[in-house]
Amino acid sequence: MPKAHALKPQSSSHPRGKIEVLPNAIHTIVVQATTGCYGVLGLASPRLHYGEPILLSTQHVNQGVRVNVVNDQLIVDIYVVLEYGLRISEIAHNIMSSVKFSLEKMLGLPVAQVNVNVQGLLHGPGTQEKQ
Repeated sequence: MPKAHALKPQSSSHPRGKIEVLPNAIHTIVVQATTGCYGVLGLASPRLHYGEPILLSTQHVNQGVRVNVVNDQLIVDIYVVLEYGLRISEIAHNIMSSVKFSLEKMLGLPVAQVNVNVQGLLHGPGTQEKQ
């Protein structure tokens, strides 16, 4: 989805005006829903650096989300780093459910797919590696 184009969540026009949602707002909703899930250490860059995940800082987390619109439905790709030792499939399903629910509730648009790409596993801030 080009960054200059806005998404129109409501198909019918109202006499009071129109509603447009910019991609940055959609990214923000996705980031909040994702980082609120247990086991998510952060969003990652879609590209690895020498095989290692790159955790994105708070200023750049939108780079870890890609949104496309196909047939008036959203397709979301999320790149994450998860905490080592937890069930990856369970966390991914929680992310999918949370993102889909948040977007459909806030925008009123159907979400066709939420694709979770696990870029890496790291030990969480509260755990220590045993040597």
